[in-house]
Amino acid sequence: MKNAETGQIMTSNNVKVHPRMKELYKFFKYNGKVMDIIDYDPEIMHIFSRDVFKKLVNHEKGWEDALPEGIADIIKEKNLFVPNIEEKSEEKV
Repeated sequence: MKNAETGQIMTSNNVKVHPRMKELYKFFKYNGKVMDIIDYDPEIMHIFSRDVFKKLVNHEKGWEDALPEGIADIIKEKNLFVPNIEEKSEEKV
C-alpha cells in the first residue's frame, strides 16, 4: 500500500503497529510469518478491488481499465456480478 501523503510504500519494516501488538508483530516477523511482496507493479498501486467492484455493480465506466487484459471480457461474457433477473422473478411468484 502506498501512503497518499508521502508516496512511501508500506513494508513490514515501516508499517504502523498498535503498541499492544508490537511484540506479537515482531514475533511473527522474526519467524518469517510476515513477509513483504517484492514482485509488484508500482504503477497499479492506486487500484483497489473494492473500488473496481463498486464501479462494476453500479454500472460506472472505467472498471474495465483497472483489470488485467481479458478479465473484463470474461466477466461480461459470463454475466458475473450481475443479478439474475429470472431468479428474482421466480422468487416473487
